[in-house]
Amino acid sequence: MDNYLEYGKQIYEEYCSTSENLPTMLPRAPEQTYIDVYPDEDQSGPSFTDDRRHQLDYETEVKVYRALEKVDGNFIVLHSFKYTHHQYRLCAGKSHIRKGCSNCKGKNAENQEGESDFLIICADSFIIIEVKNMDNVGEVLECEPDFHLCSIGEDWQPQCNRDQQLKALIGTFQKSVKQRNKIVELIECMDKDAKILQFTAYPNFSKQFKDEFKFSETTELRLSDDELSTIIFEEDLCRNELDAAWCSANVTLANYSSSDSHERVRNILLAIWATERNTCDKSKCSLGRCIMDVNKQLKEGRITFEPKKGKKRNQNPAVVKAPDVIRNNSNVENLTVEQHNAFESKENLLLINGPAGAGKTVILCGKILQLIQSDKNNKVVVFKFTGEGNNSQHYQSALDNASIKYELISTSEDEHTPAQLANLITECLCNVIIVEIPGYKDTTYLTDRLSVLSGYNLFVDDIQAVIRSNTTAEIFSVLINTLKDLSADKIVWIACDIVQVWSVYDIDQISIVANVLTDILAPHQRTTLSSNLRNTFDLSNILSVIRDQFVKLCSLKSDILDIILPSQSPGHFIHGTLPVIHVFNNRNVDSIVSVINIDLDRLCATHELDYSDIGIVYTDITSRGVVPLVKDSVNMRCKNTASKIAVCHSVY
Repeated sequence: MDNYLEYGKQIYEEYCSTSENLPTMLPRAPEQTYIDVYPDEDQSGPSFTDDRRHQLDYETEVKVYRALEKVDGNFIVLHSFKYTHHQYRLCAGKSHIRKGCSNCKGKNAENQEGESDFLIICADSFIIIEVKNMDNVGEVLECEPDFHLCSIGEDWQPQCNRDQQLKALIGTFQKSVKQRNKIVELIECMDKDAKILQFTAYPNFSKQFKDEFKFSETTELRLSDDELSTIIFEEDLCRNELDAAWCSANVTLANYSSSDSHERVRNILLAIWATERNTCDKSKCSLGRCIMDVNKQLKEGRITFEPKKGKKRNQNPAVVKAPDVIRNNSNVENLTVEQHNAFESKENLLLINGPAGAGKTVILCGKILQLIQSDKNNKVVVFKFTGEGNNSQHYQSALDNASIKYELISTSEDEHTPAQLANLITECLCNVIIVEIPGYKDTTYLTDRLSVLSGYNLFVDDIQAVIRSNTTAEIFSVLINTLKDLSADKIVWIACDIVQVWSVYDIDQISIVANVLTDILAPHQRTTLSSNLRNTFDLSNILSVIRDQFVKLCSLKSDILDIILPSQSPGHFIHGTLPVIHVFNNRNVDSIVSVINIDLDRLCATHELDYSDIGIVYTDITSRGVVPLVKDSVNMRCKNTASKIAVCHSVY
């Protein structure tokens, strides 16, 4: 137990002791468990019902996590707290030898003894919160197939039996009480006088039905006033924030010295939370590790829940294992069905349109590798339009992994004429030539360079970069027809996200592009990707709303819209740290810079992050007058440090 005390003390001092009036969330993002997006249609298989239920339960927990995250106060939130029988015995102050422990009969001492969705450590108290998802409450009972509970904020469905509904709530409540009491038992065996509050959260259950459980005619379906006072209803979670009245009544927000016994329990609980397989891993508390873990999960396409060894589970039909050529070289484990179908396409000419993060580059890169590995005589030219932080690194890394030689031609230093570029490509002995084109180029720039090439498989990444204000239907048609001609006997694949040019040009420009593409390219030569895989669920959700607003402004026919401006949706439920958006009513430079400085101060004060972990991205449209002041602020902070905050320009 001394080790737990010491590790817990270290965790508190390194990660939780802060002067900021903000909660310390552990982990720094919601625990990643059930992350699959399932198809809307019903699927056969014994595990799908459970998987969907677990997914809904998980998202309900995330809603409470986000609400706690926004509370002003200095306290610690442990998400998904678990402890073993062995840990319980140690906390009770008893030596634990399996042979001498009657409770260990027939089970492993490392088996889970108890768990809590949320364990909150305040300055002088502990709060236990169990989260229940009422969307699944029908499964508590052996109900008729058409039994279901009301959806969020709606009245009871008329076909539902009222007693069944009450019984369902009572069932989930009683189960949560048992779970909560296990944590109470753990804490009280360390400090019998500890102040402990217990709650059950129903984030999608309205308080308007409170009286139903208070005045039920059936005694066994009643909840007492004391029991009802321990329920957190939907209204207590106002727009993903805990109601101020609930917080002031229950959460100790002040930051003052705790008693010795409280500190002891706090430190042991922190160490237990961070312990896996008898090893306390303090890095679980790190913001830096959280970001790296989430980034790794996203980069590797780990977008489906992997059950524990020996557990059976149906494959999510919306996700497929990536082909070996992609998995082994791009290190992407899974693809969506959309991605897989695009990769397997036999079309010589293919336009892949989709939002940033939908996996277009992964598919193009996989196809290039497949071409070279299938025939060493194949030659490939990749045109990659780049900006700061957006280069051909993915292609280079995958080609290195596959031991395929390539040559990189960058036009940033020398502005090659079409003939000069053609000579460089012809003289190259490598299988793959990557041409990086930075900055702004017009449509004819690309057309002229494509026109002097023949006999090469061509891949154009981010072709929307050449759509300019002077791009007429005639000019754009010449480009697309050039690509079409080149595809007569070679592979020509194009990746684009047309919506990215919307911030630069008006709807008429989008209409020109849309009409040209749909007129020249046959339906089987166009495909779309709609799932955002590279961003966290939270960012994907925000981007989906923004994209939908763009689409609503468009006057194109709906069938063209679906092809040219495909909808965007999150491709997984991998959550990251909380995204914060500041909306300004007017463009006041001082206000914008002030907000940026406040956020920079907060990030720079996080000792787990180096300055090199922080980046600022700006566009020409929004940054006038702001960038010089931000750069001054960044330079002032980084003046005497080895690591630097990156300040990058984005075209879109």
